[in-house]
Amino acid sequence: MAAEDPIADQPPERPTPLGELRFNRLLVAIDGSESAELALSAAVTVARRDRSALTLLVVVPDFVADAARWPSPGAPDPRTMQEEADAAAERLLRETVDRIPEDISVTKLVRRGRAAQEIVAQTEAQDYDAVLLGARGLGRVGALLGSVSNHVLRHAATDVFVAHARPHRGDAAG
Repeated sequence: MAAEDPIADQPPERPTPLGELRFNRLLVAIDGSESAELALSAAVTVARRDRSALTLLVVVPDFVADAARWPSPGAPDPRTMQEEADAAAERLLRETVDRIPEDISVTKLVRRGRAAQEIVAQTEAQDYDAVLLGARGLGRVGALLGSVSNHVLRHAATDVFVAHARPHRGDAAG
């Protein structure tokens, strides 16, 4: 006769129910892309529910610092390019803040440099509960240099949520 298994005779343990996440401070990287817009919408939803503060971050290339690596003949003026990029970032931040409900506290930041490194640096500079960003940003350069979201996922000093907006399917309902 086989020995009885005392573990098999016990009723199975009930799994621990999942709790809800709560956030007080969220960092949201924005660039105007559809995926970044989805991340922003998620952040607004959480901010309203949890009364969270949002920090909106736009990263622009540092054209002046990068100009040393450019070939000089016929190269565009890096100061002019920087002024245009900074102005576009400020405009994006203003327009974004105008769309966020007034009961949500918003801080705006513009950083110069490479997006992935600057987002990670911001997570180290301030205490955030999470960073939200889009899976794909605007422009081909980002795709050539590697994935910003992948770098942030691996190196951020906080939890990371990546939003991926599905492509539009034209006029067909889907």
